[in-house]
Amino acid sequence: MERILRAANGLKYAGIEKDSNVALMMINSPQYIISYYALLAIGATVVPINPTFKEKELTYVLNDAQCSAILYDFVGAEVVEKAKADLRTTEIFIASSGPGKENCQWMGLLQFEPITNLTERSEDDTAQILYTSGTTGQPKGAMITHDNIAWMTDAMTATNGTVESDKVAVVLPLFHAMAKMAGMWCPFYKGATIYLEVRFVPEAILEMIERERITVFIGVPTMFTMFVHSPKLKEYDYSSLRIFGSGGASIPVEIIDRIRKNIGVEILEAYGQTEATIMITSQPVDGEKVVGSVGPPIEGVELRIVTADNRDVPRGEVGEIIFRGRNVMKGYYGKPEETAATIREGWVYTGDLGYQDQQGNVFIVDRKKDMIIRGGYNVYPREIEEVLYSHPDVVECAVIGEPDDLFGEEIVAYVVVKNELEEQVLSDYCREKIASYKTPRIYRFIDSLPKTATGKILKGPLRQKHTTKR
Repeated sequence: MERILRAANGLKYAGIEKDSNVALMMINSPQYIISYYALLAIGATVVPINPTFKEKELTYVLNDAQCSAILYDFVGAEVVEKAKADLRTTEIFIASSGPGKENCQWMGLLQFEPITNLTERSEDDTAQILYTSGTTGQPKGAMITHDNIAWMTDAMTATNGTVESDKVAVVLPLFHAMAKMAGMWCPFYKGATIYLEVRFVPEAILEMIERERITVFIGVPTMFTMFVHSPKLKEYDYSSLRIFGSGGASIPVEIIDRIRKNIGVEILEAYGQTEATIMITSQPVDGEKVVGSVGPPIEGVELRIVTADNRDVPRGEVGEIIFRGRNVMKGYYGKPEETAATIREGWVYTGDLGYQDQQGNVFIVDRKKDMIIRGGYNVYPREIEEVLYSHPDVVECAVIGEPDDLFGEEIVAYVVVKNELEEQVLSDYCREKIASYKTPRIYRFIDSLPKTATGKILKGPLRQKHTTKR
């Protein structure tokens, strides 16, 4: 705490003022955490940025958020230097290491006396601006308030049963909303211990779970897929794990089954988005987990499944997921029209398709924009991906629609395989498990799929490939 208060005083001395938007572009480190809370202590708004961003991406966020300052480390130092000429509002540059140290050294912040008066903020003031991953166009900055964070911290610690004795592995990058809540706010609120990792190396994380007796691990589906394919999966002791959680995207049922069969651990699934501060639904930590679902809405969140004309659908029928509660963001920074399109009468329209069972558990079917209409039939890529994942030689896959003169759209599967696999073999496998009209007509075998920094598979670049080819 003392280092946070010292850094806060140093940041004020450097010229950072209350209500200013300040970018934080660092890898997982103590410096990141100290900087984050120090900025909040002086009333600034934190704008977390992916430290692997390139010049164009960084310039866009800094200008869009009208950042007056940026704190960064050696990973992004070169990119920051290249971007400086195109920055419209950023004038204060604080580097923790690497080139670009001319204005202020990060370590120098800790030489100041601890600040004695924290800057007062109201509940509705913006604490952080989290940029979406840009899966639906240019990234937008979701304004998350102090009340959003306080409420979500209470809700998540209650849902997850966070306690002081927890040991939390923080592998997701801290610029991500889930890492911030599950890896910083919740454990610190309860006095738990966190273990920071900079890179996700499956074997190293599995070994750490055993060595440190980790109780909480939160990841994304890609991480669990890599765990399943690790030759060392069965070598370690996972008995300390209380929560083996997945979020960010739906995890294939096949991966859940393999984890359970191989190491005897149940995966806990949750569902949320940046606009929800992070969490909307969660399976229970204790009690039955309905495989394939992401659990019911967390306490305090209202959820509906609606048609295109905003009518509630019966239980079991697919529609768009909408929600409201104290987890709803303030809006998109500088984008009132986009905000109005997403938040209508207090309800956030997620763009996700899903349904609820009779017990209220939510099942994610797909993104609205990902649904394929082939020959008049609605086809949900996730259903096909579940089948592909069940093949022992399939490591990862992504199914998209490609424009087709005859059927309107044709089904295309991008597949990463473990061993050489013939297209006909995979096609026959799919035809045995799903209706013919859902079976991909085109298979493309590739070495890897495009992903966000947190491991979410990006289908946009795959669609662009099709557009280019055609």
